[in-house]
Amino acid sequence: MTVRVTVVGSINADTSLRLAALPGPGETVLAQEASSSLGGKGANQAVAAARAGARVRMVGAVGVHDGEHLADALAAEGINTGLLTRSERASGRALVLLDDAGENSIIVVQGANAAIDDAAVRQACSELSPGDVLVLQHEIPAATSRLAAATASRAGATVIWNAAPAPTRSADLLEHVDLLVVNEHELDAVARLLGLGPSGPGQDITAVAARLGTDVVCTLGPAGALVYRSGVLTQVPAPTVTAVDTTAAGDTFVGYLAASWHLPLADAVRRAAEAGALAVTRHGAATSIPTLAEVEHRLAGARTEISQTLAAQAGTPTGRNDP
Repeated sequence: MTVRVTVVGSINADTSLRLAALPGPGETVLAQEASSSLGGKGANQAVAAARAGARVRMVGAVGVHDGEHLADALAAEGINTGLLTRSERASGRALVLLDDAGENSIIVVQGANAAIDDAAVRQACSELSPGDVLVLQHEIPAATSRLAAATASRAGATVIWNAAPAPTRSADLLEHVDLLVVNEHELDAVARLLGLGPSGPGQDITAVAARLGTDVVCTLGPAGALVYRSGVLTQVPAPTVTAVDTTAAGDTFVGYLAASWHLPLADAVRRAAEAGALAVTRHGAATSIPTLAEVEHRLAGARTEISQTLAAQAGTPTGRNDP
């Protein structure tokens, strides 16, 4: 089944600098390498959903003078860019500092991302249907996201909100959300804005879900993810990989999750986790996002490994049924 995914979100031109170690205050360091590519949470999630097999429409904004290469990069992924806004503002930009341990620091200039056309948002979201998915993040104005969520909800679509970067004001919190996707830091930020005391992911996730009336997925890095749906809390383990660049891991997870919405949520999270794990083994933002074939190959390998382990524990050779 092919899921239709609409992303309303940010589009950036990323400049990445690879360093031995991130600089401290007042410190000047030499970069080992510099590169430029398509980025922005919205664009990354759209690319991930497209590579996961979804039919994707991107609603966002780029600079009329400096953004066509970003629009072209999205279109090259098979993403519908017909409702992109061309703004007199410069395109959004991000400076990504990446150290040899795979950790990063990111500075974002919002630029044209603050000028997404409301009419384009209304049109895209009003054309959604039950079974379609809307994906939102927090790199565009909250008012734009609220308009998109309300319009998509009225149309019967599923609304996924990735509250990243972490919101800092209660006015940033959205209504009409069916699934909230956060990491531990973002979950804590949302809980505090709701007036809930910090208590740990397991308790925070249930409290936040109750207050917002939504299901919640909280990613835990190497510890996997917590999935809270319809009052049931499930932990999904994370694949084991060696990370070299975590820049687009969360965006890859969200895009794959949206494209896998036809699956049971725990299964969609497992697929998304495999995709995110593959992304951190590669450098770059959108360039690091794996294809569905690569993810399915990893999942098949994991299933085979589990089968062999269970067979060994039972004393039964794999592929043979003893009488």
